[in-house]
Amino acid sequence: MTRIAIIDSQITGISGDMLLSSLIDAGANKNKVINAIIACQNFVKGSKIIDANFYKTISHGFSATRFELECKDNTSHRRGIEMYRSLALCCDSLDLEQRAKIFVLESLKTIITSEAFIHGVEISKVHLNEISSIDTFADLVGCATALQDLGLLNSRIFSTKVAVGGGTLKFSHGTIPNPSNIILEIFKGRSFTLIGGQREGELTTPTGAAMLVNLTSECINYYPCFSPERTGYGVGHKKSRHIPNVLRLVIGNSSLTLKTNTDNVYVIETNVDDVSGEVVGNLIELLTEAGAKDVTAIPGMSKKNRPIYLLRIIIDQTQLDDILEMLFRESGSTGIRVQEIKRFILPRTIIKVPINILDNNFNIRVKIAKDTVGNIVNIKPEFEDIKTIASRLGIPLKRTMEIVNADVLQKIGTR
Repeated sequence: MTRIAIIDSQITGISGDMLLSSLIDAGANKNKVINAIIACQNFVKGSKIIDANFYKTISHGFSATRFELECKDNTSHRRGIEMYRSLALCCDSLDLEQRAKIFVLESLKTIITSEAFIHGVEISKVHLNEISSIDTFADLVGCATALQDLGLLNSRIFSTKVAVGGGTLKFSHGTIPNPSNIILEIFKGRSFTLIGGQREGELTTPTGAAMLVNLTSECINYYPCFSPERTGYGVGHKKSRHIPNVLRLVIGNSSLTLKTNTDNVYVIETNVDDVSGEVVGNLIELLTEAGAKDVTAIPGMSKKNRPIYLLRIIIDQTQLDDILEMLFRESGSTGIRVQEIKRFILPRTIIKVPINILDNNFNIRVKIAKDTVGNIVNIKPEFEDIKTIASRLGIPLKRTMEIVNADVLQKIGTR
């Protein structure tokens, strides 16, 4: 069984204090976390923490934990690089594991680099305004301490879809659409799905977003198969008339033991009738050349005893429009089914293996897949390379495949 956690922010988003409060509500040692937070004031010049504590509260009838921080700060903005250096010193002074330190510093780095891109300046010249206060240190260091105490830093942590809210935002640079530029930049290029949520306003903060992308391994549309062990509910300070402003954290055990890579893909299906095998074969070639990850043609029978082919194509999310257009044009189909699914992939590498056949030397590409402990579970020589060798030597393809597979297996086994 694998220990997992799910950060569920699909209703009211995520902020640093909400994540921190949910970790305390799930059982993290409150005194350890508070002591670590108070220590932060020694590394943020001009700041003084007056009080830091966690309180049980009720939000729309639901019990949750809220973080309260009372502090003084005589500075409204700080240079990002100075904050990073101060945070590194702070982490070194605390009893944090290396994984926890990396999480803290990478989260702040994510914010700084996003700000640098938005404003078109070098990282060393970034100034932070709303994010420059002692609150940010408290959220980052507090969460790292709580995660370490709960033993979650070595667990698989998932994120649901992330609610970001709607409307507009007013801050130091004026009024902008919500989600803000920095929220978009933090999530840009990552496998997270952003949704508006159920109310206007900023639901996900930069600190919450930065911690989420540096903590979670993947974004899920549905909970995986698991046994819940603990739950934590962290309430934010913004109030809503209709929904509880609560982030839910779920900790449990799952039988998903394989440490696989994942991605979201589209599975496209359509029935094709009144076409010859040559047309279907040509369509498979066109789809493959267009970048489809997999194409399958399954013969069958349809209504009125008509012979058909069921075409099933797997593509990534950027190819949908082009592949649909090609299918309608080339197959004559008038209806296509599309489903978005999550795909689990074993880590794979491609290497070149030298082989000798009939005193001729070749380098053949070989795809290797390994399990979670590094054992090879599949070895597959590239079929196109085998075809080339068979054609060049003038020997049957089947015999060439047997020779290549035997030679590759022998060589890979010694690596």
